[in-house]
Amino acid sequence: MSAIDAGQDPIPFNRYEGKPFLKYVDSFILKAIGQLDPAMDAKLVAVTPKLQETLECDGTWEDIVMAQLDFGPEVRDEIRRLWEANQVLAKQAGGELTPMQFVTLFVADNIIADE
Repeated sequence: MSAIDAGQDPIPFNRYEGKPFLKYVDSFILKAIGQLDPAMDAKLVAVTPKLQETLECDGTWEDIVMAQLDFGPEVRDEIRRLWEANQVLAKQAGGELTPMQFVTLFVADNIIADE
């Protein structure tokens, strides 16, 4: 189990295979909904210089994710609103939507069409 999924649904075994940036995307979404583990956030901060070098850009790891995905500054609030709305829908249907389930659905619907 990695830090990103500690206490949450297991991440599918091959979710990040060939898609290392997806870990950053998932973390960004988890942070937007207030569910990113502080230890994972600290690790992402620590590797930010390497990410900046690799992608030849500046900013925090969150800034880099937003720039790579062409997200505007309002995206965090939009993600949070979607999370809250989907939590309500899940409860109305008698179920529960975990943070990682939401992340997986959000990425599939909004970022990676073939996920």
